Amino acid sequence: MKIFRPDLRSHSFAAAIVLLCMAAASTVSQARAQEYFDPFTVKEVPVDVTADTAANARNIAIGEAQSRALDMLLRRMTLKEDRARLPRLGGNSVSRLVQSIEFAEERYSSTRYIGKLNITFSGGGIRALLGRSNIPFAEAPAHPVIVLPVLNQGAPRMQSDSNPWWVAWNRLNWNENLLALTVPKAQDLDARGPGAAEVAQGDGPWLEAIGRRYNTTQVLVPVATLENQGGAARLRVSTRHYGLAGERTEDVEFAQQTGETVDAMLMRAAREIGEDVTSAWKRNAMVGQGPQTKITAVLDMSSLQQFVTVRERLRKAPIVKNPAVQAMSTNRAVFDMSVTVPPQQLASAMVQYGLDMSERNGDWYVAPRR
Repeated sequence: MKIFRPDLRSHSFAAAIVLLCMAAASTVSQARAQEYFDPFTVKEVPVDVTADTAANARNIAIGEAQSRALDMLLRRMTLKEDRARLPRLGGNSVSRLVQSIEFAEERYSSTRYIGKLNITFSGGGIRALLGRSNIPFAEAPAHPVIVLPVLNQGAPRMQSDSNPWWVAWNRLNWNENLLALTVPKAQDLDARGPGAAEVAQGDGPWLEAIGRRYNTTQVLVPVATLENQGGAARLRVSTRHYGLAGERTEDVEFAQQTGETVDAMLMRAAREIGEDVTSAWKRNAMVGQGPQTKITAVLDMSSLQQFVTVRERLRKAPIVKNPAVQAMSTNRAVFDMSVTVPPQQLASAMVQYGLDMSERNGDWYVAPRR
C-alpha cells in the first residue's frame, strides 16, 4: 500500500486542519450534550420497601435498587444466550461497582419508602466484571431505529389508536436500550405522506425523511397480519429493515397462548421482535470477542470535514482500538487501528457506526456513510 504523507511545509493547510478540528469538536460536544446517553447508567429503578423505620426502609431500598440496576445493565449489554453465565453479586460486591446514585423521586411514611433511583456504575468495573467471566458485551449506544408498525386487517393501518399493533410497540420502553427503537410521534408523521400500504412496500424517500427527523438512517417496518384460527388469534409479521446495511425482510409467526389476551400477544410479539433486532445489532458491536487484529485503512477524502467525521466515528466505535492517523495529504488520510471483530465481519459491523469499510486487493478503505 502506498502511504501519502502530508507536506509539513504547508502551514496554511496545517492551520486549516487545526481550526476545522476545533470547530468540529465543539459541534460534536454540543450534539453529545443534547443527546447524551450514559450506557452505564440505569434510570428510574423503582423501589417500594417497608421496614421498622423510614430510614431503614430507605437503606434497604438503595441496596435493592443497586442489585436490580446491575442486573438490568448486564442484560442491556450482553446477548440472551449469555444470560445464564452472568455473574451473580450481592451486597457490598454490588456497591463497590456503583459510581453514583441520584434520587429521581422519593416518598416517605413512618415505615415505608417509595422511590425511583438513577444508578451509575463504574465503566471500568463493569468491563472487568464481564471480562473475568469471558462474556462479550456491547457498550456504545447506536443511533435510534425508527419503527413504523403496519397492521393488515381490512385496509392497512399505521399510526392510529385503532391500530393495536402500533399501540403495542408504543407501550414498550426502548429508551434504556443501547439500540433505541423509536415509534415516531404523531406530529412527526406528515399527513401528506404515503399511506400504510405504501409504507409497507417501502416508500424510500418518505422513510428517509422520517429517519432524518430522528437523526438516523435506520427504519424498521413490522407489517402484521392478525387472523383468527379456531377461536384463537394468530399473528404473522413480516419485518422489513431499511438502512445502512441495505434492505432485508424477516418473517415470524405468533400464536395466542392460553389465557392470553390479543393485546398481550401483540405486546409479546413486539418485544420479541425488538429483542431480536437488538441482539443482531449487539453481535456486530461486541467488545471482548477475541484477539485484536491490526489493520490500516485509507480514506480518500474530498474535504477536511470528511476526515474529522471518520476520525470521530472511529474513536466512538468500541470495536476499534487506538485509531491513529498514520499519514495525511490534502486528499487522503491513512489510519492505523486494531479491531476486535474478525475481518470478515468488519464491514457489516462498521455500518453500525456510520462508516463504510471495504477490502480491495488486500487493502482496507474507509468512508463516512450518510
